[in-house]
Amino acid sequence: MRYVALLLLSLLPCVLWLWYFSSRSRYKRPSLRVLGITFFLGSVATIPALLLNLAGQAGIYGIFGPGEASHLLVLFLVVGPIEELVKFWVVYQYAWRHEAFDEPLDGVIYSATAALGFAAVENLIYLWQNDPSLVLLRGPLSNPGHALFSALWGLSLSRMKAVPNLWRERLPILAKGLFAASLFHSLFDGLLVAASRLSALFFGVLVIAMIGLFVWVRRQIIYHRENSPHREGTILLTTRRFCQECGEPGRAKTTCAHCGAFIPEPEEMQDCPLCQIPQRPGAKFCTRCGANLRVPAGKPQLVGAHFTTRTPTGQERIAYLLNQPEITIGRTLNNQFVIDHPSVSKRHARLVLGEPECILYDLESSNGTFVDGRRVRVGALSDGCHVRFGRVNLIYRAASDKKTLSTLFE
Repeated sequence: MRYVALLLLSLLPCVLWLWYFSSRSRYKRPSLRVLGITFFLGSVATIPALLLNLAGQAGIYGIFGPGEASHLLVLFLVVGPIEELVKFWVVYQYAWRHEAFDEPLDGVIYSATAALGFAAVENLIYLWQNDPSLVLLRGPLSNPGHALFSALWGLSLSRMKAVPNLWRERLPILAKGLFAASLFHSLFDGLLVAASRLSALFFGVLVIAMIGLFVWVRRQIIYHRENSPHREGTILLTTRRFCQECGEPGRAKTTCAHCGAFIPEPEEMQDCPLCQIPQRPGAKFCTRCGANLRVPAGKPQLVGAHFTTRTPTGQERIAYLLNQPEITIGRTLNNQFVIDHPSVSKRHARLVLGEPECILYDLESSNGTFVDGRRVRVGALSDGCHVRFGRVNLIYRAASDKKTLSTLFE
């Protein structure tokens, strides 16, 4: 009975906190299978964490000798970073790559799930070695602490999917999240040790810090929940167009209220790069801010096919490197190319890279896919062509050297 009681005491607080985090998603239900496997992987991650912690502790004690200063070094240089790294690794290798990871809030949910699996095994070890009443301390502090620390790099994982798939873009985001999680984890352990050995004042500081972190993570949860791509359907673009006869604004496929001419839907809708206001075809300057719409774009030098965006100064910036034979494009995070814009559908388009050309397929998106101003269901891309997904304008650039596309996937 003692073993069963210890197991239940170890799991119960983690399961309750897991229910809390997983139930924050209002507009979709997280996959129970993915949650269960992530929880299990988080618990298994305690094995490499234990081995690495022991090795790191032995190394620091061997260099500086045992003592209070060495113990603090172990907390800040070994325990915090290693435990956050092993939890991150299981989420990165499984949940982050799963199609169920499709909205920013999933970064919090699945990172917390792995962390709580890790905490459950820690609970079992601590309760086995100490008084089971210790669960009254670990349940409200250590267990949610693991989840809150991991949420810092979990949010970074979500942000990574929405930036260009280049490590120079993604690595700084991930590094900041892991550093913040490791630092908070180490500070938590340090304050807990100080409270037990020095003064109860440190325990008060610890509680206040945990409440502050919980409030911050909760605000992030609310923000990402209310801005979830599952909350509403794609926002349809307006049909506001300019009359080709008199230039007055009107609506496509209707007669102009000023001159009575029929206003067709133009093949190309160009947006001002500064104020993003739609311009009539052939315009050279923005009707609102006067910006030059024909600023020549500088082509970046990069091996491999890719999409770029144009900055207000006319330069091109990498939006996505096309480094897979087939790529889905859309708003949810389970697409390879994520475009976080309300005019883009959850599953907007699919791109198949081949030789000698790349083929773009529209996936019945709400606002359409356009190639050089023409709405297409299936379209071939050529170097320098303009591609529009909803209201988002991109430029396609083919491989910039003589290597074949097949070499990009080796």
